[in-house]
Amino acid sequence: MRKNPSLKFWSTALFVCALLLPQTVTLAWHDTGHMVIAQIAYNRLSPAAKARVDKLLVPPPDRRGYVFFCDKTYDPLTIATWMDDLRVDSMHADLAPWHYINYKPIFDGIPARNIEPAQENVMARIEWCVETLKKGRDQDTFAANKNSAEVLGYLYHLAGDVHQPLHAATRYSSKNTDGDEGGNLFLVTMPEPTRIKNLHAYWDAAGGLFDFRSVKRPLDANGRAEIQHLAKSIMAAHPATSNSQWKDVNPKTWVEESNQLARQVGFAGISDGGAPSPAYGNRAKEVSRKRIALAGYRLAEVLNTIYK
Repeated sequence: MRKNPSLKFWSTALFVCALLLPQTVTLAWHDTGHMVIAQIAYNRLSPAAKARVDKLLVPPPDRRGYVFFCDKTYDPLTIATWMDDLRVDSMHADLAPWHYINYKPIFDGIPARNIEPAQENVMARIEWCVETLKKGRDQDTFAANKNSAEVLGYLYHLAGDVHQPLHAATRYSSKNTDGDEGGNLFLVTMPEPTRIKNLHAYWDAAGGLFDFRSVKRPLDANGRAEIQHLAKSIMAAHPATSNSQWKDVNPKTWVEESNQLARQVGFAGISDGGAPSPAYGNRAKEVSRKRIALAGYRLAEVLNTIYK
């Protein structure tokens, strides 16, 4: 963990954030998807895990919460968006490789070659988050709780990212001999006002599962009700009782699943520069729905195990 910035830095940074936040960045699962994953996980926390998560992530009435950025504070739902908020600030550029992994590259029409994942990647950081939270679970100082809250924020977000198929695969072709950056350089044609220009962004939007929109933050009562409704509908479509796949909490399994889905669905049945067909879109929505359910179930299982 990096040292926390000084109060002087943060007061200066508030002005910088005001300039940075309107910019557009590619956000995995977008705000809505990440918050739905957090809601699914929260719905399945054990009493002990929920108490610990609330202590770390519910801002007390007399002070700001442990996790904040610019004018934003975070709770057990919005914490899943924190890492994407940080991406607009160059001070946190070192976190960029944490969101994905170039695992088992896809070679399309060009000779395969050996490309190893970078040392900093989503799988390695999820493992680090889990071990760090285990070490800090019995500490109850302000500094220890702040550190655990921030690491918990990383885990919430990365558990979502790794279940997005194009966060675990990069395609190499004659057009993109150095890789398409997980579909970021794979162009798609979409009608306005979706503003989707590439395949990665299309999958970040879950193929339109949430109508290419995000629930507005800060969350009001209606926004929270919408996130809960979406979470319950996804849980109903993919109940934990019908598939024990969520019990596998090995991050490498999550990466391998996403990589296979990128090969079988993500980069299949669509041409660079073309428009996703209705059949492709329906398949993307269904895959995204299941991956979001699994991400929430698995995140809860990890936290229930850490905070027994």
